[in-house]
Amino acid sequence: MSFWGQVGLQESTSVLAVEVQSLYDHGMVVMLFVFSYVGFMMFKVSINGLFSSEYLEKQWLEVLWTIFPCVLLLLLGLPSIKLLYLMDELELPEATVKIIGHQWYWTYEYSDALGSTYSFDSYLKADSSLEMGDYRLLEVDSRCVVATLLHMRGLVTSDDVIHSWAIPSASIKADAIPGRLNQIGLCFLYSGVFYGQCSELCGVNHSFMPICVEAVPVEIFTDWIMANHEENRNNNAGNTYLDYLFWLWKWGCKGGSVLVDVLYSLAYLYVWWFWAVLYYGLYVPTEFAVTTSWSFTKWTAGMCFSFIKWFGWFVVSPLDAGTYGVKYAFEQIYSGVWYVVTKPFEFSFWVVKSIVKSIFSLCKFSLFLISSMVSSMSSFTDDGFKQVVMERLNTNTSKFLWIIGNYYKEHR
Repeated sequence: MSFWGQVGLQESTSVLAVEVQSLYDHGMVVMLFVFSYVGFMMFKVSINGLFSSEYLEKQWLEVLWTIFPCVLLLLLGLPSIKLLYLMDELELPEATVKIIGHQWYWTYEYSDALGSTYSFDSYLKADSSLEMGDYRLLEVDSRCVVATLLHMRGLVTSDDVIHSWAIPSASIKADAIPGRLNQIGLCFLYSGVFYGQCSELCGVNHSFMPICVEAVPVEIFTDWIMANHEENRNNNAGNTYLDYLFWLWKWGCKGGSVLVDVLYSLAYLYVWWFWAVLYYGLYVPTEFAVTTSWSFTKWTAGMCFSFIKWFGWFVVSPLDAGTYGVKYAFEQIYSGVWYVVTKPFEFSFWVVKSIVKSIFSLCKFSLFLISSMVSSMSSFTDDGFKQVVMERLNTNTSKFLWIIGNYYKEHR
């Protein structure tokens, strides 16, 4: 939540909030560069009363100040587009919370495959009921409980007018519209209590519609949700076949996802093997033979030594040294022309090799530019952070499925 004297965004409490914070910092750096450059140019123009007639029309300058802003827009646009896509796309969540907005309170529903539904209303806590440490106008009587580092989904809708369910510290904001479901990701990094408020004007008591989410470890969350479902479980036997179909569909989707990952890994290894063979078997030996051969090194050292001797001679006797230099240059040109005329095949091979090497260098530079552009669309966070988050997500998912699976077996 916000505190006095806070200048930037709130502390990131979810996985996507970390990316939003990094994107914000990235945008601020670009804006600082643009403002600094524009301010410097405005200051320079304002103190200089002269102008140059050469800059009244410059084609290359117009091309530069057209391309450069486009590059800056790409640097800002590509990461934000990917982040928006990641915030909207949620595949196969482990648990779902349905969030329903009313005038002026929230309703949270938790459902499982057995057909039971546990729901409760969340109202603003009265001032007379506040305890030590509670925040006035933010604390509620029943908190929305979620698990930390577990792939959960929230379905947001409304029962009357348009509301907006928002948690600023988690970079979550979804409109609750009657007759429509909006989904959000609920993946918090650590345990804690996080606050928000309705962010859409919904009536006279709009200011008294707080949101309070409590993130707990996955073990506590599973115990809490199973205890509540045990009290509200519906023993309708007609849902048995539907439950089996649901589990079959869910595990089939997970199996298909694993199969796609395996095929992708095999394809990646296949391409990597060919790249390694071509790079280490062809390019590296060729480059080593060309750049580090003894004859090339000897020729380079001899040329450098000869140039130093000639320069010393030129300082002492410039006329004789200049005459010798012209004669030497003419001999080199003559020998080159003679080499082309007498050995056309070897000369053609050298030209082709130079062209291929130039094309290879150009392609390598182009791939570097493309990889840099793709990297700008990727995550701002480092690989260590992503690896730790994925390991914790996989561990918590395994725990959640194992506990819920045993619960289902016991109540079949």
